[in-house]
Amino acid sequence: MRASVPQLQRRVDRLLHHPITEVVLVVLILVSVGVLLVEVAFAPGSAQRIRLRALGDAITWLFVLELTLRAWIAPRKRRFFQRYFLDILSVLPLAQPLRLFRVLLLLRLFRAGHLLNRRISVFGGMLRSSFNEMTLLMTLIATFVLVGAVTLHMSEHAVLLSTEGLEGALWFSVFTMLGGEPIGGVPDTELGRAVTLALMMGGMTVFGVFVGTVSAGMVTVLSRRMEVNEMDLDELREHVVVCGWNHAGPALIRELFGPGTSPSQAVVIITETDGMPADLPEDGVRPEHVYHLQGDYTRVEVLEQAGITRASCAILLTDHELPRAPNDQDARTVLAALTIERLAPEIFCCAQLNDRQHEALLRMAGVEEIIVGDWFTGVILGSVGRNQGLVAVLTDILTTQRGDAFHKVKVPRRAAGRTVGELHVELKRDRDAILVSIERKGPDGRPQVTVNPPWAFPLQEGDVLVIIAKKRVRI
Repeated sequence: MRASVPQLQRRVDRLLHHPITEVVLVVLILVSVGVLLVEVAFAPGSAQRIRLRALGDAITWLFVLELTLRAWIAPRKRRFFQRYFLDILSVLPLAQPLRLFRVLLLLRLFRAGHLLNRRISVFGGMLRSSFNEMTLLMTLIATFVLVGAVTLHMSEHAVLLSTEGLEGALWFSVFTMLGGEPIGGVPDTELGRAVTLALMMGGMTVFGVFVGTVSAGMVTVLSRRMEVNEMDLDELREHVVVCGWNHAGPALIRELFGPGTSPSQAVVIITETDGMPADLPEDGVRPEHVYHLQGDYTRVEVLEQAGITRASCAILLTDHELPRAPNDQDARTVLAALTIERLAPEIFCCAQLNDRQHEALLRMAGVEEIIVGDWFTGVILGSVGRNQGLVAVLTDILTTQRGDAFHKVKVPRRAAGRTVGELHVELKRDRDAILVSIERKGPDGRPQVTVNPPWAFPLQEGDVLVIIAKKRVRI
């Protein structure tokens, strides 16, 4: 039972952070706000108002379920309450004594704005840096106007409005925010005056920020604030942490988001420079799932902030962002690998080196895969010299962007005992795939790879097959 709970939490986490789930949440938030606005427009006690309230309560219970699941999977409960306290306040009116605070439901607009902000990042070009600020401003304006209008409509009847009902309250809120004074009448009650004062203060703040975004300095500050924060990273699970950046980075990111990858796949890039890498690709990549963290990836606190203990994979690139000698770059890679393996012994780690003489240190640290750039380049060039036309073959099978690619498949129990020959014929005949190698754990627990295994080689449950195919296959 203990082993099954973390597995269930991972499944729930993937569900909550799935792109479709986020879109559904935004739609439900907007629908619930619309239901509330239509509800307060009807007379108290009317049949329409009762039905709309029941619909709104049903949607709110869905929000309660969502927040409960998020609290269950949250590794740090304090961070959860810091991040979702507005959402928690918005569901409190479900309790009968708090019915008068139904206006708090409008606070979920901030959550919708945050989710939309991550989605808007798919746009490129000159306006990309200003989308974050515009999303924030529109969310603030909508929330201020709706909260003020609904509160006045439900509790204030002493305002001299040109139009009665909810419509008049909406116009009063808009004009008060724009004009900086209670245009349309001064409320007589304390609550009405407090709401009017909040609208005036909100208008000054919102439009002050709007003027500030015109200047490049304010745009830069707000862009950093909206890009990523520590609480965003706290929610990531089974993500990939990329330490450092060089010219191999764009191709790496494209492969991590290639065909067949999970829709919730997330990548955290750690560099010492400010902002996303300039050559970060936009085509074929889900920008809303790419996070940037500024810091030294050899430091424990930076790796912990990136969620290294919850990540599924760590990739160490020889960092070219800052000018360093090749030996210094390799030394930082070795130090980062030692730190990562100490913090997360079960993580899969892949490292890139300039010089092969440092490979032994990474092997001792427990790094599973080591890439020496110059050595691999030399091997490929030598192979191409002996076999002309080999580059086209390598280009096809080493990338998932087009053609065939490498895929790993685990041998299930039902396939145990079969031979390589039987499986090879079935794969080629039924799935148009080619068996390349078999990976099996040796006596020391480390995987042993057999490339081009013999025809009569028997398969065992748990063996990992490397297959060349157009898409991932099942046995």
